[in-house]
Amino acid sequence: MNTIARAAVIAGLLLPAVSANASLTVTPGLTVTNSCNTDIAIAVHYKGSTGWSTTSFVSIPARKTKERVVSSSNSIFYYYAESLSGKIRWSGDRNVRVEGKTYAMKEMTLDRDEDRNRYHLRLTCRNA
Repeated sequence: MNTIARAAVIAGLLLPAVSANASLTVTPGLTVTNSCNTDIAIAVHYKGSTGWSTTSFVSIPARKTKERVVSSSNSIFYYYAESLSGKIRWSGDRNVRVEGKTYAMKEMTLDRDEDRNRYHLRLTCRNA
C-alpha cells in the first residue's frame, strides 16, 4: 500500500463514525444592524437551548452590523437599546434585569432568513 493510501485509511479510522440519519444542525443567530448615525448599546433576552437568558450590553457602532449577538431557534426576542449619548432609546413593557438593573424590553418576533440561518433585527432612529 502506498503512503497516500495508508494515510487515507488511517485518517478514516480516526474520524468519528457518523450515522446515516445524523444531521448537522446549527442554531440560527441573531444579527443586529444599527442603521442610526450614532453608536448604540443593546441587551437581548432570548430563549436559548437551556431556557431564557439575557446578554450583557453589546455596543454596535453607527451604521454597522453585529453578527450572532445570540443564538436561538425561537423567533421571539426581547431587547432594550439606547444610543451611547442616551438621547435615543428602544424600549417596551417587559421588565428584564441586565447587569443588576431592570430595563423595559421591547418584544419582537422576527422571520428567519433560511439562506443565512439567522434572524435579523434592524434598529433605525425612526422606530425608537
